[in-house]
Amino acid sequence: MSDVSLPRPPAEDPPGPLGPPASTGPLFDDEGADNNDDAVFMDDYDVWDFSDTTDPAADPQSNDPDAAMIAALLDYPLTPAVELADAIAWCYDDAALPLLLPVAGHDDARVRRAVAQALPSVLGDADPADAVRVLIRLSVDTDEDVRDWACFALGTQLSEVDSPQVRDALLARLGDPHDDTRCEALLGLARRRDPRVLPVLRERLARDNAFSLEIDAAGAIGHPSLHSLVRGHLSGWDDDVVARVCAALRLTDPDGVGDDLLDGLAAWFQDGAPHADDEERYWWSVTLQVLEHAEYRAPEIAEAVRHRLAPNATATALMLGSRLAQLAGDHGWPHWSD
Repeated sequence: MSDVSLPRPPAEDPPGPLGPPASTGPLFDDEGADNNDDAVFMDDYDVWDFSDTTDPAADPQSNDPDAAMIAALLDYPLTPAVELADAIAWCYDDAALPLLLPVAGHDDARVRRAVAQALPSVLGDADPADAVRVLIRLSVDTDEDVRDWACFALGTQLSEVDSPQVRDALLARLGDPHDDTRCEALLGLARRRDPRVLPVLRERLARDNAFSLEIDAAGAIGHPSLHSLVRGHLSGWDDDVVARVCAALRLTDPDGVGDDLLDGLAAWFQDGAPHADDEERYWWSVTLQVLEHAEYRAPEIAEAVRHRLAPNATATALMLGSRLAQLAGDHGWPHWSD
């Protein structure tokens, strides 16, 4: 797991709507990885707290645009497009969903882009079918930023929505001339483990330079045939991308995610599994990074850790009540204790 090639500079990741890519926006704003750790994502994730204890009065989104504001802007015929776009982009009010769907046909690309950005945030418990249809339409927009945000929404933000129509829409963008859009589509298909990405990834990763989301996509699909290709891109990344590359290396390893990870995670639970605000949580951070794009590997990891903890009832109970066990349970692992 520690193989490192001779330095080879990676291709510059094309800037997305939120800046350079990482894992939280189109080509992801690199806020999901943390410096030199083998893997860090969701640093403030409390391992145990699944409850919603947020005080609405203290909610930083409480001043964000809501459905009433969007409706007022839409009703006023002289609303500048830039003002409408800004309000839509930062709207998190589920009640705004029916207002935003028809705005996807707006003449101004900034407004269409904002709709693509906002739709996943206002879905709530609604049937995603209408939003998905709109996003598929926006994925072929003439404006590259609109396509980028639409592919990010379909590919990553709504990755739990899987249908032939969604896959075909993402597949159609694998040849997009816009790097951000193409990479978002590739990752979206890889997160759905669509085998049609494999020849594309092999071709892309065989080049001297690769985009970081192409590495993420390799980790998401986790095919062993990509392991040596990922290993060829270990060097030359900025610190905040290294964790993701290491995670992809683990996820494509034909021998599994690594005994060092599994042993370290088991030892962490044996030590009492400190909460996420504690400094002693390295292997938990590694695990979260590995699972960021390959959550379906949670049962495999959870079972291996449970086996290692079998003689220790206290540590086993901690693990069975943890976020890891919950993620594994979401993917069919039978030992998750609700």
